[in-house]
Parts: sequence; C-alpha cells; structure tokens
Amino acid sequence: MASYSPLRKILMICGLMLVLVGPLLMIQVKIDERQNRARLVSYEISNQFAKEQTLVGPLLMVPRVREYWATESTRDATEEEAVSPRRKLRRDLDRYLPDTLDIQGNLQSRMLYRGIYGTPVYQSVIELEARFPTEWLQAAKADASIVSSGTPLLVFRVGDLRGLVERPALRIGERTLPLVEPASMPSVLQGGGVVAAPLPEDLSGPFTVRLRLNLNGSTSLAALPMAKETRMTLRGDWPHPSFSGLMLPAEREVSEDGFIGRWQTNSLAASSAIDCLQSDGHCRDDSQLLRVDLVQPVTGLLSSERALKYSFLIVGLTFAAFFLFEVMRRVAMHPMQYLLVGLALAMFYLLLVALGEHVDFVWAYVSGAVACVGLIGVYLSAVLKSKLAGWGFALAQLIVLGLLFGILMAEDYALLMGSLLLFAALAAVMILTRRVDWHGLAQRGGTSS
Repeated sequence: MASYSPLRKILMICGLMLVLVGPLLMIQVKIDERQNRARLVSYEISNQFAKEQTLVGPLLMVPRVREYWATESTRDATEEEAVSPRRKLRRDLDRYLPDTLDIQGNLQSRMLYRGIYGTPVYQSVIELEARFPTEWLQAAKADASIVSSGTPLLVFRVGDLRGLVERPALRIGERTLPLVEPASMPSVLQGGGVVAAPLPEDLSGPFTVRLRLNLNGSTSLAALPMAKETRMTLRGDWPHPSFSGLMLPAEREVSEDGFIGRWQTNSLAASSAIDCLQSDGHCRDDSQLLRVDLVQPVTGLLSSERALKYSFLIVGLTFAAFFLFEVMRRVAMHPMQYLLVGLALAMFYLLLVALGEHVDFVWAYVSGAVACVGLIGVYLSAVLKSKLAGWGFALAQLIVLGLLFGILMAEDYALLMGSLLLFAALAAVMILTRRVDWHGLAQRGGTSS
C-alpha cells in the first residue's frame, strides 16, 4: 500500500486551493458586474430626475466697457518703423460678492428604483439671503478707465436647471425681479445652470436679496461659500448623511429621523473658493464646496465583496481541519472530497451575492450559511461514516462563518478580529499536533491519498 506523506497531502491541499481560485474569481467578476449595473442605474435615474445640485450665488455682475492704451508698430514708405499709442476698448464683466450670505435648506428624500437597484433623490426648499454693499457703485466712480456700464445683473447658479420645480423668485424688499431669458444673457453666462435678473436702476445704496428655490436633486447638495460671511443650515430626513468639502459643519446632529448640519465660514477661510469664483465665474472643484451627500448604507453587494475577501481564510481553515482529522484519526480523505467541500463553500458566497440583492444581508448570510453547512454536514456524515464526525465538522464550519460575520459587522476592528482568528487557528493546530510523530507518519501504511 502506498505510504502516507504529510508533505504530499499539504501540497495537494495547496493545489486544490489554487483550483478554487477560478470559481471564487468568477464570483468576484459577478459582484463587479452587479456593482457596475447599480452605478449605471444610479446615473440614469439622476440624469432623468435631476443631477447633484450645487448652489453658487447670488452675486452681482456688471458689464462694463474699459479703455486702455496699446502700442502699435507701423512702417512708412521708407520702411522706417514708428511706434505710436492707440486707444482701445475692452468688454469686462465685473463680479461683486455679497458681504453676508445665509442659506437655509430643508431636504425631503426618498429612493427611486429601477428594477432592484435604486438611488436617493430629494425635493428641497432652499431660502437664501445675501446683503450687498455699495462697492459696485463706488467702483464706477473710482475707475477712470470705465467708459460705460451696462445693466447690473444678479446672478445665481444651480447644478441642474431641470431640478427647478418652479421659476425662482428673486426679491429686493417687496419687489420681485424679472428673470432674464437665457438667450438674452451675456454669452459668458449662457449655459451652466445660470439664473439672472436685472438690478433695479433706482438702487443707490446697500441692498438685500432674497431667493427661494424649490429644487429637486439626487445624491448630494452643495453650496459655494462666496461671501465675506457665509452661514448655511441644512436639514434633511435622510439618516445616513456624509459631510465633506471645504470644511465640516460647525454643528451637526444625525439620527434615524434625519440630520441637521450648520456651517459658518468667512472670506479668509474660504479665500480659495472666492478666488476660484472670481477667476471665471465657475467653480468645479468639489474641495471648495460645503457639501452633504445622501449615502446609501452598506449594500448586500458591498458586504458580499468584503466577505469574499475572507474566502481563502475560510477554505484554508476548513482544509486544515480535514488534514488534522486525517492526522489525528488516521483516516485518509480523497482529494475529490476536499474539492467538493471547497466548491460548497464557494457556493455559499454565490448564494450570498444572489440573496443579498433581494433580502437584508443578515438574512442572506444566515440562509446561505445554513444551506451550505447543512449540505457539508450531510456529505461528510456519509464520507466519514460517522454522523458525529460529519455534523461536528458542520458545526465547526458554522462557528467559523459566525466569526466571519462578526468580523464583517465590526468594520473598525476587522483586522484585529481576523488576526486573532488566525492566531487561534494556528495555536489550535500547534497544540493538537504537539505529540504527533511526523517522521513516523511517513513510514506507516495507509490508504493512498
């Protein structure tokens, strides 16, 4: 009879684990495919409902014509070069920021689904109040290069104009300002979600602008702090907000019923945002915004992907337990039996992905674990010709999967718990085999492995 070689068995186990790479990689590919589908659905819903919304303004823009002198070189009939100054005109769009800006927003959120995938959207009521000084009037008197000034425009920008439920109302005192149609705006303002209104001609001092928006959007709402003093308060009923951007809220409250975030900043702290705005009127750098994202809680796909990262640990521990059983009980298991048990464990992860798309991850995990552990218990009871041994292995497998579930739930302590599990497994192997005569095992006869 062929001799029993522990080294050969260990090499065989390593080879089987390499064989199982294929099925486990196929499951990872399936997870990636479903995640891409979920992202595509989120993108499509946002495109058709309303995209992420970013609030910029209101600010004051004054079209002006300035004169300047430029030197020009000319040549006469004798080919002599003459340099002479020449008066030229340049069209500018001067921008003036408010002294104070106060933003109050209330978001009512819900999930929109397409099939089994969805994305959070919201309906919001946003009120803005901005106070402007007389700087724009004084500039026309102090700058001698100004030849003429056009009608000043109050300009406001949103991320996606399709999200406006109704025409916004810009008010100064009791007066509601008429909005400029997009085709009548200066070319530099056309496109990009701009709303503009001409400033009344009789304004001669500081004034306060109030703006009310009924705005739809998806996944996030942000604002650019572009006043000397900016205050923003956002309230919403989404229980999983994520605050990011230029700075975090000075105060925040998050509960199952929703969130409240309060920001306060000034032109010194937000100088980079103001410089960005002054440069071209657009600011596409998300790091300059005050932002809240409506984050979806960890989905079944993400949890399944995290569980799959521990698949080799689970398979390795299972095969190590089989090997120890062979060594301690002097029973040989065929490589095909190892492989079938490994495939049953791979099936657990596939069930986890499939069930996790339709039911809560906890129920998906429990259902998949019970199904696969039950299958392994029935199979090993027949293979080992012992219900006690077969179901003992199944119970141990269930405990290991339970420990894995604990690791998945304890995100911040996952590395610590995983390390302790590996240490415990190694300690168990060393203690159980401390009296094993490895040299003698190679000399004894046994069933071919």
